[in-house]
Amino acid sequence: MTTGAHGNRPTRNQQREAARAKAKELRESTAKKDKRKRWVTQVLIVAGVLVVAAIIAIPITQAANSAKGFVRPANMATNGAILAGANMTPLTSPAGDDGSAGLPTTDAPVKGAVNIVLYEDYLCPACKAFDDANAATLETLVKSGAATLNVQPIGMLWQKSAGTEYSRRAASAAACVANFSPNSFWAVNQLFYANQPAEGTAGPTDAQIRDLVNTVAPQNQADVDSCIMDKKFVPWVKAATDAALSGPMTAAAKAAGQSGAGTPTVLVNGQMYTGSITDPKVFSAFVLKAAGSSSTSATATPAAG
Repeated sequence: MTTGAHGNRPTRNQQREAARAKAKELRESTAKKDKRKRWVTQVLIVAGVLVVAAIIAIPITQAANSAKGFVRPANMATNGAILAGANMTPLTSPAGDDGSAGLPTTDAPVKGAVNIVLYEDYLCPACKAFDDANAATLETLVKSGAATLNVQPIGMLWQKSAGTEYSRRAASAAACVANFSPNSFWAVNQLFYANQPAEGTAGPTDAQIRDLVNTVAPQNQADVDSCIMDKKFVPWVKAATDAALSGPMTAAAKAAGQSGAGTPTVLVNGQMYTGSITDPKVFSAFVLKAAGSSSTSATATPAAG
């Protein structure tokens, strides 16, 4: 008996073997796909962990850098230039190490003298108004020995100069002068107010600030120039501003019943001045009251402005 047309067809055993081989191939292929999927998943999970870690690390690193990436200028141990004596010369002090904070401003720098601390921003119109009205009074008090004036330039209004951060750059330039040409500090302080740009404008360039400072013939002019052009003390200005706002300025405003800290903030023997910023007689009366009738400082007669 012949098989006929069925002679070339696989037997049932062959069909079963072929089916088993195909099933095995599918299982192995599926296993490989699953293994590859698990591997990719693990890689993605690890990558995700690394990304999250990087995101977390960035602000931590930035915070660490913001705390250490600056040097305090010489002659500004309190983050301000303490002017004393007939020439309005800053008291000398060494530059601070990286990240070092300013010393407290509450201690009287000179025994028997009234301790006046002025927090100011060179872009602040109210600061200019206070300076216009009271600079002569302050000069009289300091030159007579009745008071010391701790000038603290900060960059509170850095966002109000069309993106140029003028108040930070100006405060940095003042710090350059305090560091390299301290005898010129008060003159430069006055120049910045005499040439104050309007809020919302770009303000002077670094080169224009440098040229303005040079009009008072500073000592060590080359050092002052490069310091200004390099914006050397801008990182310090940022740190000093944060320190002032989070510490003495806010504490003084709170003690005086103010809603918040602002510039100018004027402290006289630790007491915040809240009177008229444009009336030198009112300010003089406040200084005399803060000094106390038994103080040596109280015998000095402030200028009328």
